[in-house]
Amino acid sequence: MTERGGRRTARNIAALYGVQIATYLLPLLTVPFLARTLGPQAWGALAVAQAFGGMVGLLIDYGFDLSATREVARVQSDPARRAELLSGVLGARLLMTLIAAALTLLAQAAVPALNHPLLLWAAVAWGAAQASNLMWYFQGVERVTRVAGLDVAAKVAVTAGILLLIRRPSDAWLVPALTAGAALLSNAWALRLAHRDTPFLWPSWSRALRTLRLGWSMFLFRGSAAFYSTASAFLLGLFVPVGLVGHYAGAERIARAVQGLLTPLNRALYPRFARAAGEGPAATRALLPAGLRLMGGAGAVLSAGTWLAAPLLVGVLLGPGFEPAVPVLRVLAALPLVIGVNMVFGLFWLVPLGHDRAFNLTVALGALLNAALIALLVPASGPLGMAWAVVLTEVLVGGGLYLLYRQTRRPAPARGRPAEV
Repeated sequence: MTERGGRRTARNIAALYGVQIATYLLPLLTVPFLARTLGPQAWGALAVAQAFGGMVGLLIDYGFDLSATREVARVQSDPARRAELLSGVLGARLLMTLIAAALTLLAQAAVPALNHPLLLWAAVAWGAAQASNLMWYFQGVERVTRVAGLDVAAKVAVTAGILLLIRRPSDAWLVPALTAGAALLSNAWALRLAHRDTPFLWPSWSRALRTLRLGWSMFLFRGSAAFYSTASAFLLGLFVPVGLVGHYAGAERIARAVQGLLTPLNRALYPRFARAAGEGPAATRALLPAGLRLMGGAGAVLSAGTWLAAPLLVGVLLGPGFEPAVPVLRVLAALPLVIGVNMVFGLFWLVPLGHDRAFNLTVALGALLNAALIALLVPASGPLGMAWAVVLTEVLVGGGLYLLYRQTRRPAPARGRPAEV
């Protein structure tokens, strides 16, 4: 990594941490207020709706935050190709939004836990707006400082709106609605910034379909991973009353906020590994130890701190009535460490080197395993069983990713020659 490249990466990490603080820690300022204003019942209903909105967002995003970022990183110096990608992603996301709306109508009629129409559609709008962001583009060109301030400003405005406008449990729908409105404004301005140095192309069906094929493998990954991450509160709502979902959702909100502190490191380092992969496995392998030290070390510190501080975090952030969330949070505290290591072997090694099929198969098997663990643990243990199902799934997926790394880290022997021992 050159000195200039290192400085750019450092600036991008700093900017992304600013965005991440706004994304995860600013909402934590509203958690004590919302937990006390809404109570476990409305908080649980909000958690189920937001979990469904998060799944809608994953459908619309289609894994472009990985696949399109990888492509932009490879064609940084080609404005015409960047324009093709930008137009294709926008068209693909519009198409997926239409599909998501149709699926929401079906879910609203079929799932009793989603019987709050205003809350449900506000959460769907939130998921769609979040998924339509352009951070993938600015990550790929390594200019995230352009939009970081814009993103932070939008989230500060949302935090203020929540504190000023929500006064009773029936106001829960305003939480996703305010976030959706701010995200749409932020996305529109980011699109304007992107077109300052990238030609504008109207989205077309053909370009959208080509881009969907490009992102298919990462969509499979995101969809499978969502089954045991984003969707957990929604799945729990199929087994237990929404009040118990509220206990789990409070603990999960804290754990995911802590885990989210790893995301800026991941987003800033990923383009570097994507470009190194263009030079071959040796260049990527040379970067891997530093990535493992950064992601694994940060994850270990975050996990230990969360486990130790769990009673304090629940007491301060959630308040009276949420005491059952403490043991749930202590189980979920393992996530930063496990996921940090998983990112290194999956997103820094397998994906940049094109081992998408093996990567996706491992994650898809994790989703099947998670379904079995949910059926085994949740009926008897409720929220605590769901927490164990999530953590055990991540651990086993991590074991599979490590085995794939061991298998792919050496080049295949040349044909006609015996493999070296």
